[in-house]
Amino acid sequence: MLRSCKADRCTSFSRMPSSPLFLIQFWFPRVPSVPCRLLPPLVDVPAVARMVYKDKVVFILGTTGSGKSKLAIALAKSFRGEVVNSDKMQVYDGFGVITNKVTKEESGGVPHHLLGVVHPEADFTASDFRREATREVESILGRGRLPIVAGGSNSYIEELVEGAGGEFRSRYDCCFLWVDVELPVLHEFVSSRVDKMIEQGLVKEARAAFRPDGDYSRGIWRSIGVSEMDGYFRSEDSAGDGEMKARMLETAVDAIKANTCRLACCQLQKIRRFCAMGWEVHRIDATEFFQRRGRGSEEELWEEVVGEPGAAITRSFLASKNQNNELGATANAATF
Repeated sequence: MLRSCKADRCTSFSRMPSSPLFLIQFWFPRVPSVPCRLLPPLVDVPAVARMVYKDKVVFILGTTGSGKSKLAIALAKSFRGEVVNSDKMQVYDGFGVITNKVTKEESGGVPHHLLGVVHPEADFTASDFRREATREVESILGRGRLPIVAGGSNSYIEELVEGAGGEFRSRYDCCFLWVDVELPVLHEFVSSRVDKMIEQGLVKEARAAFRPDGDYSRGIWRSIGVSEMDGYFRSEDSAGDGEMKARMLETAVDAIKANTCRLACCQLQKIRRFCAMGWEVHRIDATEFFQRRGRGSEEELWEEVVGEPGAAITRSFLASKNQNNELGATANAATF
């Protein structure tokens, strides 16, 4: 038999005979409801403890010829990293010598992304780079490895870090390393590097792609070394003797050197602007390495001047909880 208690009590039931001797009832007084009130925490949690962990990304900045790729590869080997190319000409397929792409041997087995993957005729904007580089960074982190963004196109880097409302910067903890070389020393090295590129087949590479109706304002055709060789190819057939051709080629090569030095100056100005914008940029002065090249072991010298300072900064960055922690930079690595 089922019975209900009075309305001011909670419901109770008994499945017993109707005799009062066997009737069992449970009486629970109704508890009046009261509004809930949040109590303040007993201990104030420090702001640092409330911070959300951010995945870390390393950026290698520097002018053309400063050795960004070498440092990026060295750090990738030391810290299980992969390189994301941020050079706007090296993203295009082709012109390996002219754009000075990292070779398979130079990469040392380190995976490189956004290197030679865009059609030569395509327009690949800074926004395109931000989208694709973000995907690559996410993919690298998903494999448990360290993304290292390296390249000389600072407009690409700025768009990646600050574009779309600073979404990348707010999502990731970024460390910026700047491989710097005094301009007079760098210009001398750039000149010798162009001579080496000529030996490696720059003229042959440019000749194979030469088009009389070529548009040097789009895609990979904007690379330094393409338009400078155009005048030489157009007039070499009417140049006459070999001496005249040699002088014309020398003029074209000198133009490549001059334009490369101008590019380095522009890149340097943009990096300094990053510092003025408040980016925490760690400068590694590589001038001594370039001044002493050819004397003794270059690898040992590079490791001392560039490699070890870069590794020390990266190691401290990866061990820190956030980018504002003090980094154990060496005397060769100053923070701006």
